Amino acid sequence: MPNLTFILIASLLFMLQPVGAQQLQSPQDHISVVGTGEIEEEPDQVILNISISALESTVVEAKQVADQRYTKVIEQIKAAGVEDKDIKATRINAQPQYEWGSSKRIYQGEQVSRSLRVTVNDLNKVSELMQSIVESGVSTIDSMTTGFQNLQALQQQALGLAADDAKSKAEFLAKRLGRELGQAYLITERNNTSPVNQPNIQMMRSSAALESNQAPEEMFGTQTIKATVNVSFNLL
Repeated sequence: MPNLTFILIASLLFMLQPVGAQQLQSPQDHISVVGTGEIEEEPDQVILNISISALESTVVEAKQVADQRYTKVIEQIKAAGVEDKDIKATRINAQPQYEWGSSKRIYQGEQVSRSLRVTVNDLNKVSELMQSIVESGVSTIDSMTTGFQNLQALQQQALGLAADDAKSKAEFLAKRLGRELGQAYLITERNNTSPVNQPNIQMMRSSAALESNQAPEEMFGTQTIKATVNVSFNLL
């Protein structure tokens, strides 16, 4: 009999334990909101991706011509006030070129291509620089990307606005529902900023540049820096 009594008491304690544990571990009331922040700014930086190429009968000759054009372009870029640290060679490539004719490939020669990435931090120089590059024999300006020299500072401003927005929303909802807002206990953030790429802009600009001594003014507009935060607050 004593053994049976012990088993009954132990079973009763076991059945009651989850209820007590559940009460102790029940999560505090909370509220989760999404805050957004947005800044509209004019870009202060342009990145040009430039390709220089030459087609000759041999690879050696093609490289010599391409190197000459490359050197001339570098001189033009430096003359525009761009610093050495903002000029980067990105690729060199050599390959034979063919055209199709009479249902067969016709060998055209050897082509050597070189690529440059140029960062311009003075937007007043961009129009004249593009004109001088075109006049220097560059094959293509593959793309022009606008951005910011200090993107991190702008992202932090947008993130601060997003945090303020999240807190304002949470305070409003808590007060509306008759509660008080406690401390934030979970915060996740996401920056939503990407450079504005303007591909093939050189095709519009080069024709104008070749027909006029006056480089057209580039219009860069504004760019949006966005941030989003998910915040969970305790409710008191």
